[in-house]
Amino acid sequence: MPVPYQHIRLKVQWQIRQIVLAAIGGAFLVTGGGFFVASGWMILAREFSPLIANLACGAALCGLGLIALAFRGRGEPHIPTIDQRLRARAARGENYQPKGDFPALMEAFLFGVSVYTQVKNRKK
Repeated sequence: MPVPYQHIRLKVQWQIRQIVLAAIGGAFLVTGGGFFVASGWMILAREFSPLIANLACGAALCGLGLIALAFRGRGEPHIPTIDQRLRARAARGENYQPKGDFPALMEAFLFGVSVYTQVKNRKK
């Protein structure tokens, strides 16, 4: 049975996307947390002036981080099985078409199998 390289490639792309979004979200959360800590300290040190800017920056960065982590929460992509891909190809009529490359008896057999799979897929 051939190795489904398409499946492997899609899984790897999905995993890489998950890792990148987690790293971006974590970086924004760490940066936002730093701003919140700095602004909290400044609030205790002084009364409400440049602190509002720190609080706004921290809130914005934490918000971006949470949004990035929310996109990461999507489920795995649907990857069709080999059987589903073959059925889809048969439904589109992409299976064997006679070209005269094989002996006549073999060509008739392959054409018959192709027609059978197309008819079988129409019923399901």
